[in-house]
Amino acid sequence: MTHKLKDAHQDEHFYDIIGDVHGHLTELQKLLIKLEYSMVNGVWSHAYRTAVFVGDFINRGSNSKGVIHLIKDMVNAGTALAILGNHELNAILYFTQFNDEPIRLPGNNNLRLLERFANEYNGHKEVLKRDIKWLRTLPLHLTINGIRVVHAYWNDENLSKLDSLYEGGKLKKRSLKAAMEPSSEWHKPLFETLKGIELAMPKDLVIKDSQNVKRENFRIKWWRKPKGKTFKKMSYGNKFELPDYTIPLEIISDYTIYPKTDPIVFIGHYCMGHGPMIPSKNICCVDSCVTGTGRLAAYRYNGEGELNEENFVFVSL
Repeated sequence: MTHKLKDAHQDEHFYDIIGDVHGHLTELQKLLIKLEYSMVNGVWSHAYRTAVFVGDFINRGSNSKGVIHLIKDMVNAGTALAILGNHELNAILYFTQFNDEPIRLPGNNNLRLLERFANEYNGHKEVLKRDIKWLRTLPLHLTINGIRVVHAYWNDENLSKLDSLYEGGKLKKRSLKAAMEPSSEWHKPLFETLKGIELAMPKDLVIKDSQNVKRENFRIKWWRKPKGKTFKKMSYGNKFELPDYTIPLEIISDYTIYPKTDPIVFIGHYCMGHGPMIPSKNICCVDSCVTGTGRLAAYRYNGEGELNEENFVFVSL
């Protein structure tokens, strides 16, 4: 989906790409102030810049409802754009009824997060229902004046397929239900777009995270060719250490490498903490892992052809 802004500064290409907020309303407000946004008629606005949210604005923090309403007001007023992350998809699938039952029941961890999110509405189910319906109107990707925005993985073919999930500007319930089937044409593109490319661990490699949970998969740099690379070299956004020996060919799945010549793409999802936030010349991650590190990030894009670390703006809890 291509979105173009209609204002006097459209040709200046000024965007503030904001990382995964995860329900941290106070930090988001602090970041907007630092970015020189102010309240105009009850909506956060900037005279000539537009905020762009990369998804995952709910769960984990204490005020997901407040974050949704802030972003929704901005999007409706034209002062922001937003796309879906995997946490929004989880909420849509759980709180949207199809044939009188949720489209998909989450696993235990996500269920806890979503029930906590629902509790923020204090029994006002109609408000929750309205917010979930609004989430279904958000796109899965953006192309705005030469830059791209996606939550976890940009693949032209995947995104072209996913556009048919929408009807009348909203994700169709029936299509979402169908997309949960592994055999569906939408299943793999949807989860790659929102969760990135993950490879299965070899059976003889036992890796446990900080909670002593055995990890079955690991995230990789989808802008790099994996053949001949080590686990450590290909790892991106994993919360556990991987060994420095070559990835066996038999676990490498087929995926499309993002070309170095393609436009700059902004992503969230990977919880990069203190970096690297720019792992490749045309890849920029704005997720600084606010729940874990206490830092919320934004990249101030001013139309430049080359990403610059100095354009990051952070606030801390």
